[in-house]
Amino acid sequence: MIKYLGSKRRLVPVLGGLFEASGALTALDLFTGTTRVAQEFKRLGGIVTAVDTARYAEVFARCYVAIDAEEVDRSEVAGALQHLADLPGEAGYFTDTFCESSRFFQPFNGARIDAIRTALDADFAGSPMFPILLTSLIEAADRVDSTTGQQMAYLKAWAPRSSKDLELRMPELLAGTGTAVRGDAVTLAGELGPFDIAYLDPPYNQHRYLTNYHVWETLVAWDAPEHYGVACKRIDCRDEATKSVFNRKR
Repeated sequence: MIKYLGSKRRLVPVLGGLFEASGALTALDLFTGTTRVAQEFKRLGGIVTAVDTARYAEVFARCYVAIDAEEVDRSEVAGALQHLADLPGEAGYFTDTFCESSRFFQPFNGARIDAIRTALDADFAGSPMFPILLTSLIEAADRVDSTTGQQMAYLKAWAPRSSKDLELRMPELLAGTGTAVRGDAVTLAGELGPFDIAYLDPPYNQHRYLTNYHVWETLVAWDAPEHYGVACKRIDCRDEATKSVFNRKR
């Protein structure tokens, strides 16, 4: 699981207890983020729908919520991860933008991220393994970043973990099925369901999650966007369309 603002790590057991006590069979996580809450509901046997506007959140939801671990060939995934891990680094947009123009990652890891992400599109686009492999890459990158856990800025001095080698690991998949949906919660709330239980945790200040985690958004979109500022934020972080109605100072 990546470092994430409002990850609900301590709240998850409480929410899980409420889910069990309610006798719910279906659940909606309407602002799913890293899918931590959605995963807990699924772990407890719920059929879960996870919703978010972020591309990276959709990838996590496809990996941890939509995919049934019992239908995954773990040896095939392990082989794919080894193939990707063996690729030599090849610096590209990611290295230039997030390792040289900014300092989110050390260049040797940035070059490996570039190579692996390019290979994902070349070798695994359309494969059921794609969200699993991309989740593994995001989580691996998170373990060697140089931030405090948000991507509005990076540390002035390299974090010790940033000197470690990027390591792809098998995501901890869950048995059962679910649904991943990318879209606006306000629009989708009346279109999805019904559900026995719903969990809503909207943004609670003026800062957009897209801005807080723009590096992951770019890593998923892989669209080499124009960027601005010291942190090299995606240019669409400024767009009105990427702002939630819940993004307010008060």
